[in-house]
Parts: sequence; structure tokens; C-alpha cells
Amino acid sequence: MRWWHKTLLTGLALLLLLTAGAYWYLQKQLAALPVQNLQFNIDAISLHQLRLDSISFQLEQTAAQFTLSDINVVWSFSGGFSPALREIRLGAADIKLTQWPEQDSPAAATDNEPFSLPQNWQLPPTLPERISLQHVSLQLPCGDSLCHYQLNGQMTAEQQKLRFALTGFDATDMQQRLTLNGSYETVQNLPLLNVRLMLDDSINLSLHQSLIQQNNLLAEGAVELTISPPSSWLLQQAKAWQLELPADAVAQFTAPVRVFSQWSFDLPEQTDLASISQHITGHWQLDADLPVPFAVPGIGNLQGQLTAAVGFKQGELNQYQLNSKLTLQQPVVPEQLQQRGINSDTVYLDLSADGSNQPQLTALPLSVNIRTTGASQLTLSADTLMNLTPPFSASLKNGKLTWAQPHLTAATGIELEKLKLQSQFNAYWLADSWQLNLSNSEISTAKLQSTEYGASNIKLSATSSRLTGDSVFSALTFKTDMLANAGDIKQAALKAQSWQWQGKLEGTVRSGSTDNLRLKAEGKLSNHASLGLSHQLDYQASVLTLNWQLDDAFLLAGNPFQQSLTDWPALLEFNRGRITASGSVTLADTIAAQADIALSGVSGIYDRSLFTDLNLPLSVEYKGDTVSVRTSGATLAEIQHGVVAGPLRMQASYVTPANTLTAGKLDIRQLQLLAMGGQIRVEPTLLDLALQQQQITMQVERIDLTKLLQQHPTTDLTGNGLISGTIPLRLNRSGASVEGGYIAAESPGGQLQYRPPTAENMAATNPGMKVMLKALDDFHYSVLSSNVSYDTNGKLLLALKLHGNNPALEGGRPINLNINLEEDIPALITSLQLSSQISDKIKQRVQQRLQQQSAGKR
Repeated sequence: MRWWHKTLLTGLALLLLLTAGAYWYLQKQLAALPVQNLQFNIDAISLHQLRLDSISFQLEQTAAQFTLSDINVVWSFSGGFSPALREIRLGAADIKLTQWPEQDSPAAATDNEPFSLPQNWQLPPTLPERISLQHVSLQLPCGDSLCHYQLNGQMTAEQQKLRFALTGFDATDMQQRLTLNGSYETVQNLPLLNVRLMLDDSINLSLHQSLIQQNNLLAEGAVELTISPPSSWLLQQAKAWQLELPADAVAQFTAPVRVFSQWSFDLPEQTDLASISQHITGHWQLDADLPVPFAVPGIGNLQGQLTAAVGFKQGELNQYQLNSKLTLQQPVVPEQLQQRGINSDTVYLDLSADGSNQPQLTALPLSVNIRTTGASQLTLSADTLMNLTPPFSASLKNGKLTWAQPHLTAATGIELEKLKLQSQFNAYWLADSWQLNLSNSEISTAKLQSTEYGASNIKLSATSSRLTGDSVFSALTFKTDMLANAGDIKQAALKAQSWQWQGKLEGTVRSGSTDNLRLKAEGKLSNHASLGLSHQLDYQASVLTLNWQLDDAFLLAGNPFQQSLTDWPALLEFNRGRITASGSVTLADTIAAQADIALSGVSGIYDRSLFTDLNLPLSVEYKGDTVSVRTSGATLAEIQHGVVAGPLRMQASYVTPANTLTAGKLDIRQLQLLAMGGQIRVEPTLLDLALQQQQITMQVERIDLTKLLQQHPTTDLTGNGLISGTIPLRLNRSGASVEGGYIAAESPGGQLQYRPPTAENMAATNPGMKVMLKALDDFHYSVLSSNVSYDTNGKLLLALKLHGNNPALEGGRPINLNINLEEDIPALITSLQLSSQISDKIKQRVQQRLQQQSAGKR
């Protein structure tokens, strides 16, 4: 009796210990799961089963909540102490997902083992014999709300045969909407799978796949999909899940869509991919029939037929056929393209391939024809050859592309009208690279319009272009010869006329590189006015360098700058000579530019002045927000502005900030004008134009009085002698003025003769005037000097002193005269211009100036 008591007590103690250990082990395993807020209530636990009253948790990093109740897990021990699951029953569950998890970028594949069929098709031994799911409530985010469903499911596994069934209900009306059932079993260690899916009597999918061991391994299967016109519940679900199904497409969907595919292949004993590709025998076929438009979410309404068939014999292709005539109505075009005006009503897709003439996997032919109708009209046709043996490759030949677009918004504020594109091309794709060759490409538009510029009849053509890249599109290399014409370019700084650019472009674009773009361009820009500019552009390492050369402009044939630029000074005209120029621009962190400009033998008119043979070498530089202009050896043969002077010589430089071009510093090193046998010279000086007033000292040296008086052809005064002096010229915003100027005749003096036609009448009425006129009839002066002043209104004041005698008057006694003269210089110049033999253009401008002055005085 004592022995029995001890045995019973020992067994009870072991049972309690095992139960406590199982409880501790269960808690430890549950705590180790990747969940949060885990809570559970154990209803019962024994050596063969676990009953949980409830369990709730949240998945880590996922907005999913699980609440399970009435869970029963049954297991047994066989072959030692290792447990085997027998049954899992779930009485009820509430699963709520409030947000779909974000998809991480796929990790790079690390398994490089070659593909082969599994050797073991048996069901895993850990699979329970029965799984039962009852009353599973499922809430999923759809649109801005949650969609509610309920699921029931069962699975049984017995003697390597698995049967499963899943039914789904809409939680609002508890009507059965989803049925999924099937079976999986192994016969002679080979699989047999049957699956059937039905969704609300609108979508039916069946799949059969088997592997059978005969003389060889036979793989057979078939899949059939039937999509009938959608039920009202399915349309309601599509709306809830924000799937766009156009109402007219749904109304046209009156007949079911059927897709059927079947296959049968004899596989070799070795089931690796290489052996299969070398010894496979069998066929595969596909038939798809869309008798009425079928709405494909995100694509459009698809209609048409598709048939395909492929056959192999001992790894060799012996059948290859593909025919499709598909129509895509109301294609879904991205909103960004629609905003630019790109849209189509219908897309026609024709694919055809006939490999009956000894088809080969290394060269499978395929003919592609695509055509669209609507606002955007596109046609694409090409013949393709595909190599489906490693390494895979494809070639596309005889490609033709046309595109017509009535209106296109190329960018914000840039509109194109009647855009047309056509091109011929060939393409090649290899495992590690691709290449696209374009020929006879042309794009044209009838009108380009933006807020700042416009153009018409634009045409870009390229006889030959090539683009190459790698398989991952991380590098792109291009090269093309291009010709661009614009019939009428309109821009604020340009006069409307035709322009042309012809040149070569080549470069490389790389992603993930600091030097992601390298570009070279060489060409010439010209217009209808014969303005031509050649250029060479190079861009690399974020540095752009542009060298340019202007075509020599021979002004006798016309001034291309005046005919091209709206800002050309209206009063400046060139009628002969030559202009040459060249320069460079560098754009990096800052902008630097330089240009060399030369005017050679240029003659023309500026306002009311005529000039001839201007030779002006200019060096212009922009650097560090500073503009520098220098000239050395500038000469002007002659200038006429009422009086004739010349030649003029000048050496000077001008430096100014780029943002205030008229407030720089002018350094005059030489400014010399030869005039009337002498010269007028400006002393070297530095002028700061930012100041309100400037001072220039002019030296008048040895002016021939005879030539000076000859400048006025109607004057009654003649004479001779040489005049020199100093003229301090003051410049300000109001104009030019002189104060404290002085001129005088050089020793030994000269002779003056004043013989007006009215001398007798003047002497008859005034005895003093008679003496004066007689003295000036032949006056030999030893002193001729004058103070000079000039105001901004054009009034010249001369305080003239004359010392001398007339040998025929009173024995040549000395005569001293003080004469104050006042002259309106602008009026005098105007008179001289009208009386001289100057050009009609200048006379016309003088007369216009007089008319404006007369109108201003009224």
C-alpha cells in the first residue's frame, strides 16, 4: 500500500512539474514573437491540448490589430517526446488593418544557385491534420474608409492529400461573395494541384497542374479565366477601392471575357534549367477572347483576340505563332501628359509572328504595329528578332515612328501648335548594353508661343543619330548631326525673321556621379540678315566653356546687326566697312567672358554727323561682376558735323560694375583730333562717371584761321594765322559747358579782311562804322585773343581782343579793338549743315529737328 501511495504522489508531482514547465515554455515562446501589446488568457492546458480563451496583439511596424478567441490547439506524442500538431480550431477572430504597410525596396538577390525542380514534393510533417477558421472578421483600408469582410475556412491533410476551402462574406449583408477551394496531393512523390476561385459569380478561375512519371517526367496543366459582366456588388467594391471603371465601359461589357491556356511538356531526368532547355519536348498555347470592351483598371477598355502557341522537340523550337488584334479604348493617360495636351481615344495594337519556317530561340521574329487616334495620333511599326537563350538579346529593325499633335504644352508658358514627328530607327538590346540608331528624323511645329518669345514654322531634322547605354540605364551616350530652322522668331531684342542652326551634338549622361553630364556641341547660328555665329561648346565637371566666332560682316551689302537687333541705335547707320568679332564664355561657380571686336574702314552716319573710315579694335571682358572695355589704336579718318575734322586717334579703357554700366571709370590715355591744319587734344585724364560732374581739358594747337573761316562758306570774313589755346570742358547731366577758356593767335599774328556786301550802306548811316569797316578791310593783327565761355543751352561767348593796323588807314596807326561775340552754336551748326554738300539723310534729320523745336515753342 505504501508503494502505491509513493508512486501516485510521484506521478502527480511530475504532472504538475510538466504542466508548469509547459506553461513557462508557452509564455516564453509567445513573448519572443515579433508582436506588441501581447495579451492572452489560458482557459486550459494539458499534455495534449491548449485552450486559450482569447489572445490579442499588434504586429511590430504594422498598423494591424489581432483579437482571437476560443482557440483550441491539439497535439499528440509519437516516436518519443516530440509533439505533432493534430488540429487548430479558431472560434472567432477580429483582424483590423488601418494602413497598408510601406513596401521596402527589394534586397539584392544573394542566392546564385541554378534553378531546378524540387526533389521532395511531400507535405511538411509539421502541417496539422485539420485547421478550422470560423467567424474571422477582416477590416481593410479601402479609400478613405474601411471595408468589412468575414471569412470561414477549413483545411484537412490526410495521407499526403490536402484539401482546403475558404469562403468570404460581405459583412454588411452576410452574402457569400468569395469561394476558394482546391486540393493538393502527391502521387508517386509527384504533385497534383487543383484550384478553383469564384468571386460573386463574376470572376471564375480554375487551375490544374500535375507532374506524372511515365517514360519521362510529364508536366501538364491548364488555367482558365472567365470574367463576366460585373455584379452590382462588385461595382460597389470597385468604387470603394477607388478603381476607375467608366460607366460607358461597364454598359458595353455585355459578354464574358475568356482566357484559356494549357501546356504539356516532357521533361528530362535532370530537372535543372540547363537540362530542361536542352531536352524539353511539348507545347504551350494561349487563347484570349475579349468580344466586347473590357475595363482594365489603370489601362483602359480592352477588346480583341490573342492567340499564341510554342512547341519544342528535344530542346529545339518547332512551333512558334503569335497573333493579336487588340483595341484599347479610352486609354488611361497620366494626368501630367493630359495637362500638356497628350491624349488618345483609341489605341490599336497588332502583334504577329509566324515561326513555321524553322523557328529558332536565338531569332524569334515579331512584327509590331501600334496606332492611336484622337488628339494625339501616333503610329509605330517595327520588325523584332528576340534571342531567348542566355545571354538574352533583341534587335529591332525597319522601325518607323510618326506623331501628330495639334496642341502641346511643352513646358510652363510654352505652347506648340501642329507638332509633327517622324523618324526611322533600328535598336539593339543586349544583356549589358543597348543601342538606338535614328535616321531621317524630323520634328516640326507650325507655331511656338511663350510670354517672352515666339516662332513659326520650326523644323528640326537629323539625318543620323545614335544613343547607347548600359542595361540599367545608368549611363547614356548620344551623338547626332542636326539642322534647325525657324521661319519667324519674335523676341523683344530681335527683329522678326528666319533663323537657322546647324551643328553636331555629342555627350554622356551618368546617374549617381558628380560628373553626371558631359556635352559637346559645335555648329553655326545664322539668320536671314546674313548674321552668322560659329560656336564650340564644352560642358563637363559642372563647367561650361563656349567659344564663338562671328562671320565677317561686310557693311556695303547691308548691316546684319541693324537688321537683327531691335535695340540697335535708330540714329546710327553703317554703309561700308567690315566688322569682325570672336570671344569665349566660361560658366562655373561664376561667369567669365571675353570678346575681341574690330571695326575696319567703317563709314556711316550717327544722328546728324557723317563719319568715314572708322577703325576701332575693342577688347571686352566680364569677370567678377566687372565689365572692362579697352581700345588701342582707334582711328577715324573724318567726321562732319557742320564742320569737317579728322583724322581722330584714341586710346582709352572703361571699367564699370556690371549692374551699373553707366557709372564706371573712363581712362583716356590719348584723344587727338586733327582739324583745320592743327589739332584738338584732350590731356590724359581719368573720369569717374559715377560723379555728377566731369572736367576735361582740351588743348587747341595751331588751328589755321584760313581753314577755320572756310568752314562757313557764306562768311564775309577771311584771314590767316595760327590759333592755339586751352578749353576746360565741363560735363554734367545737363550737357557740356566751358568756363575760363582762352585762345590766342600765335606770333607774329596774321591778317583779317571783312568785306560785307552792305558795307557802303552801313558806312553811310554811321561814321564810326565807316572807320571800323575801313580798318577791317585789310587788318594786320599782332594780337588776336579771346576768353571763351559756353553754356549748356548752346550759347558761345567770345571776348575778342584785336591789336594791329591797316597800312592804308592813317599811315598804319595802331588800332586796338575789343569785340564781344555771341553765337548760338546749335543753330550755327544747323545752318552749316543745311548749306553744305552733306547727305540727304542728314539734311532730312536736321529739318526734322527744326520742326520739333518749332513745335515745342508753340
